[in-house]
Amino acid sequence: MELFERRDGGALNRLVEAEPRAVSLVLGRLWDTVPERRAMAARTLGCAARAHPDLARELARRLLWALNDESASNGVHGIAALGEMGAARPDVIGPFVGPLASHLVDPGLRCEILRALSRVAESAPDMVSAHRAEVERNVVPTGGEERELLTRLFRILEGSRHGT
Repeated sequence: MELFERRDGGALNRLVEAEPRAVSLVLGRLWDTVPERRAMAARTLGCAARAHPDLARELARRLLWALNDESASNGVHGIAALGEMGAARPDVIGPFVGPLASHLVDPGLRCEILRALSRVAESAPDMVSAHRAEVERNVVPTGGEERELLTRLFRILEGSRHGT
């Protein structure tokens, strides 16, 4: 918690790289009441994914499960971590991109999922492009933020096709 209070992302990254057990402490910060701590936790989990791919696979499975109604939890804050983990290790998160995109039908999750898909697309655009039809089918922007996020995602995907 001290590293979160000091906003020392570098030290947090070094900690999770050296000590995989620290990931469970960082994971809990995804539900912190302070948005900056949640964001730092998500970025740190991206670093953990780079260092510990098997652990990242298990975390992704758990974070996706939290999005299901059956999980009886609020998984929205875990979505940013999925995006950061996907940006860091698209090979590990690849199998989870489709299931994540399938949750776009839930308007309460849509903006966070679009942000996460954009992060993954920055590293692995083809992985997200494979689900573009589902994105187009399930996202009819109801507000300015959704429209902006959808436009950003499609710009990343289009830019990758044109080598920009």
